[in-house]
Amino acid sequence: MHQTDKQLFNHKNKSVDMEKSPNKDYSKIITILIWFLLLFPLHIEAQESDLIVSNTSFAEKIYLQLDRKVYTNSDTVWFKCIVSNASEHILSPLSGVLYVELIDADEVIRQKKLIKIENGIGHGNFELDKKIPKGNYLIRAYTQWNQNFDNAFVFEEYIQVFTTETQNNAAIENIKLIKDEATGDHLEVFFNPQVIDSLQKNKITVFVTVDDKKDSLLIKKGKNDKYVLDYSLEKESQFATLKIQTENEKKYSKTFVLNKDYLDLQFFPESGELVHGLSSKVGFKALDANGKGKIVAGDIIDEKGNNISSFKSNTLGMGSFFITNADSSQKFYARLKVPSLKKSLLYPLPNVAAIGNTLAVNKQGDKVLLKVLSNYLKNDSIFVRISFRGMDLYEKKVSLNQGFYQSLISTSEIPEGIICFSILDNSKNPIARRLYFNEKPQSRIKIQLSADKNKYSKRELTNLSIQTTNYSEEPIKTNTSLLVINKEDLGNMQSLRQNILSYFLINSELKGNIENPGYYFNNNSNYADLEALLLTQGWSKYNYSKSYPSLTVNPEKSLTVSGKVNKLFSEKKGVKDIQLTMMTNGKDKSFYTQVTDSLGKFNFSLNDEYGKEIEILIQTAKKTDKKVNNSVVLDQKKSPAILFEHHKSIEPIDSIVEKFIKKSIQQKEIEEKFKLQFGGILLNQVTISGKMAPNKQKVTEKYGKPSTIISGKEILSKEKKWSYGLYSILLFNYPDKVRIERMPDQNLYASVNNEPTLVLVDGIAIPFYDYGHIPNISPSEVKSFEIIEYASGFSTLFCEVHTELNNCAFTAPPWGNVIAIYTHAGIGLAGAYKPTGLTKTAIPVFASPQEFYTPKYENIQPDSWQHPDIRTLIHWQPILKTDDSGKASASYYNADNKGEIMVVVEAISDKGEVGYQELNYEIKE
Repeated sequence: MHQTDKQLFNHKNKSVDMEKSPNKDYSKIITILIWFLLLFPLHIEAQESDLIVSNTSFAEKIYLQLDRKVYTNSDTVWFKCIVSNASEHILSPLSGVLYVELIDADEVIRQKKLIKIENGIGHGNFELDKKIPKGNYLIRAYTQWNQNFDNAFVFEEYIQVFTTETQNNAAIENIKLIKDEATGDHLEVFFNPQVIDSLQKNKITVFVTVDDKKDSLLIKKGKNDKYVLDYSLEKESQFATLKIQTENEKKYSKTFVLNKDYLDLQFFPESGELVHGLSSKVGFKALDANGKGKIVAGDIIDEKGNNISSFKSNTLGMGSFFITNADSSQKFYARLKVPSLKKSLLYPLPNVAAIGNTLAVNKQGDKVLLKVLSNYLKNDSIFVRISFRGMDLYEKKVSLNQGFYQSLISTSEIPEGIICFSILDNSKNPIARRLYFNEKPQSRIKIQLSADKNKYSKRELTNLSIQTTNYSEEPIKTNTSLLVINKEDLGNMQSLRQNILSYFLINSELKGNIENPGYYFNNNSNYADLEALLLTQGWSKYNYSKSYPSLTVNPEKSLTVSGKVNKLFSEKKGVKDIQLTMMTNGKDKSFYTQVTDSLGKFNFSLNDEYGKEIEILIQTAKKTDKKVNNSVVLDQKKSPAILFEHHKSIEPIDSIVEKFIKKSIQQKEIEEKFKLQFGGILLNQVTISGKMAPNKQKVTEKYGKPSTIISGKEILSKEKKWSYGLYSILLFNYPDKVRIERMPDQNLYASVNNEPTLVLVDGIAIPFYDYGHIPNISPSEVKSFEIIEYASGFSTLFCEVHTELNNCAFTAPPWGNVIAIYTHAGIGLAGAYKPTGLTKTAIPVFASPQEFYTPKYENIQPDSWQHPDIRTLIHWQPILKTDDSGKASASYYNADNKGEIMVVVEAISDKGEVGYQELNYEIKE
């Protein structure tokens, strides 16, 4: 008999059972805690286990809406940013700075942008270089505040980039998998490191990852200048990733499938394990060699071959089946029918536990049936707990009756999203958990999207109307985005890829890859698919299953410069009451003053600055205004550890993506031909470079181009507390570039390739008798350090430097190298010393917002049609706000593509409600 727990939720006052659960209004609790963080952003300790809120609820969710997932070189990646609190999705008041990175398969950050976030919203873009290599790239975003939570709340999205140019030679080629019964499987690979590093001479380092096992080894150049790897493999290995690193630290990686017929069938008992004598639902997931879901069907059998059940997956390779009265004395198997192999494969199910508990959750209309079974707790008391995003919504002590308890629970007052049902023993130790998706479309924003026509002509103006309301048709003020794309090229990808609904309700709360997340919220999906996903994704992959010891990284409301003033040559002891004056050299020069605290720490909040970076000067002085030469150490804002999913780079290209790539390349070719025909300039025919400084230009013209350039910013980043000048940093960090030796006169001297080497500072030749001053140049004063190998006119320069030599023209070496040091002051060695108490460096600032360009066809001239407009991305408007009546409008001109156009609107309200809507219309011939 079902027991209905009427006290679980009180529909009149919308509260949970107050006798058992103290968290009457979790929304108010979280809001109060967030404002507490704003007022007192110090150290927050983790909550005790008996409190209602885990500190993971304090995290921020970050969502980036990309204009698409497939690009070609020279394209622009457009994105909108939404930063909300993790618990209720209310736009976050904590962070004003968002870090967005573009990362390649070698786990190198190719671009990094600081995006200004206002009231939880921002937008930006990445320009893909014309020479960007083909491959998969990771776009990720994080706030400083979220570094408190490991990588759990770092946003990640993979994009594919294709290039118009073909590469004849690859750094890794001729990969062979050799199966030998006598010696076992082994991998034979040839490397061509010169493809990525023309200066490579001897050894390369190879990093090998086979499935989850990692290895590294050195490979010497062999016969015919070949680098060959012969590597033993375990049988049935699935993936291999090879990464090479040259002597000059150039990197290249490649991932490939070792077994194309590989099929992984995984099983997930509903509450964690199969238990003897108890029945249980079992979720399953089938993955092919590329890590994609594969449709499967088969039977569940016991070790004697008796049929227990049957199973069949959905289109994503997932599903479930029942095991009745599991027997711990037997083994169970899934017998998979594989028509292509003309045989059946057996996959073992998890072992059946002798003792344990099961927790079943089944949807029944707007309620869920919670059923607890135990084969050892017969009439004991247990606790039933319901949690949501790290917050306990409900907890109640109940009694088992012969190892059985069930309750029919109303979910009308539980928010939409992933709910965690738990049962705990009498000591409140968890004994079973189950994730469940509470589906409530009525809690989402309703978006009414309409166009002024159903059909348009090419290049005709489209006018859109947007209305946002709640489920009761009441207007809602929202922040929306507008994306317009060619449906034939990108429509299918758009409907399946991550969107605002799938991210906030699923992706942001479950770790690991979710294939085609948009599928779960389109019209073709059903609840069984969400159920299968929650069963197979597992409790261990739930972001709120872990609490953190302390939250030590403070929210970053604006651009900041923080650090510590130490005593000179001291790494630890900070100096209090030091007067700091900081000047920023941005668009407008700004001055800031501050006094260090009792630990010698400081923290400047800056005005908004845009660009790439700006220079700053920090002067230290005592309260008497007397300048003091203390050590100023700036805090380093580190990026989280990079975890690149290499198997993604071997996903096959489907026909739709291939067609899109060809069309994108065709459009670029048309644009180039048009520019040639009508007097334009082809970008790839022009060498574009920054304006060279006069000193540098003079040196380049006279002595040649540098082979090595090390930026002053890079040198400064390697400065340690004990560093005593420029040469000390070069000595410990760049031994492969320049040799630093102490000579009998006790001075440090620099040489390149063990050959005669001379030094210029800002283009000025330094006399040999002044070489003892060069090592002490302040790293903060260095703009760049450059090496010109086998410089032109070396003999003449040698005589300029060695003024003490007689008959220099006859004794000067015929060749040698030049070190060119450029300083911020630009006036030579005299201006290269650090003034007392002055620290100079550069800091990154907000990326300048770029406006999306869309052509206007108000007055089309006959010759305008000679330039075809076959854009796939028709319009992008990341910030479009609906007013108090929930209304907004937008307009744009269509391209020349005939067929269907897809309009996508995503919306979020101030209260954290989200909405998604698509509209299609036609472009006629």
